[in-house]
Amino acid sequence: MKIMEQIEKRKSIREFKNKELTKGQMDEIQSYFLTVPKLTPDTEVELRICTGDARIRLEGIAGYQGKAFGAPAYLILLSEMTDHYLENAGYIGESLLLKLTDMELDSCWLTLDNSDAAKYALQITSDKEIVTIIACGYGKRERTLQRLDIKTPANVTFSKREGHVAPKIAQHEMVYFHEWKREVDWSRNNIDPNLDIAFYAASLAPSMLNRQPYRYVICPDRVLLFLKKEELISEKDTLLDAGITMLHFHLIYSGRVRDAKGWFFAADADTENGIAPDDWQLTAYYPS
Repeated sequence: MKIMEQIEKRKSIREFKNKELTKGQMDEIQSYFLTVPKLTPDTEVELRICTGDARIRLEGIAGYQGKAFGAPAYLILLSEMTDHYLENAGYIGESLLLKLTDMELDSCWLTLDNSDAAKYALQITSDKEIVTIIACGYGKRERTLQRLDIKTPANVTFSKREGHVAPKIAQHEMVYFHEWKREVDWSRNNIDPNLDIAFYAASLAPSMLNRQPYRYVICPDRVLLFLKKEELISEKDTLLDAGITMLHFHLIYSGRVRDAKGWFFAADADTENGIAPDDWQLTAYYPS
């Protein structure tokens, strides 16, 4: 399965069949983990796969409002707490989810507020922090799909949709041209088609509560990524979300542009200042 097909096909599943993963499947996931790309290669990251009664042990500890979804297996990602380790964890975790999609397995990111509680529940001894947990297995057939849009705690709407290629914020709303809020002319003569398809992939990245707390700005020689602190999600989840969208962009762009440089983390002083409002922070840039 090609990368774009994986990106378009992957979806979050919150109900799983009572069917265990085979040892061969778990070995394949572990082997793949050793090859995944990283944003911070020097950060030590470890993957453990928990099965059996992990679905019971994690209930009330992991997942939105403590819902662990009763999956047959959980991918536990542990990391050193270095600079940008959360973005790195999102980058690695989404690589694993795309691999699961390729293996015809279903999955779901679980939120986690207390690493120590999760380690205690799973009887994991490690100096590393559990940065994220991914539920995986064989998903049950879904009922009518509804998309949850949460703008504020008092403004929650549901909308039915077909399929899963339907981001809360579409590509044209997520990307600006040179200036904040300046719309992009997506015609082929104005924008590199490699950037176009990479932004499309980035717009399909999953994010906590569909908030997509990031925006891209196309500059003459680079793409800038900005993050915003969200009211409804933690800083940790915001940084994980950043890593996920960065992976989607890089996988597609680097697959089409031979000399793609990859992402660089940036302080505000590293590149253009004054582009975004004060509540948006420059996080990274990608030479283009």
